[in-house]
Amino acid sequence: MPEKPLKAVLENLFVSMQKDPEQRKRSALMDCWQEAAGKHVSAHTKARFSPGGNVTVWVDDSTLAFELSRRYKPALLKRLRNQFGEEQVKDLRFFVGELH
Repeated sequence: MPEKPLKAVLENLFVSMQKDPEQRKRSALMDCWQEAAGKHVSAHTKARFSPGGNVTVWVDDSTLAFELSRRYKPALLKRLRNQFGEEQVKDLRFFVGELH
């Protein structure tokens, strides 16, 4: 079987990702997260859509995770709902861990 050039493999991968609505939604969240959360917060967090309309946010600092969940969650939730709609973003959950 002949090997495909890397360029062709990557192009096929990007085309297939663009066709997947879930992948587009995840990409859109990554694109808007810095604006929604702010530059400082987004540098210490990583947001992902989870099943059921939840957005899971991994935070690299426990104090920041506590502040986000107690103080900033309503504002962040509102911004994400404005961007994606209430049916797409039902809740925002924060977890402490390494950012991958």
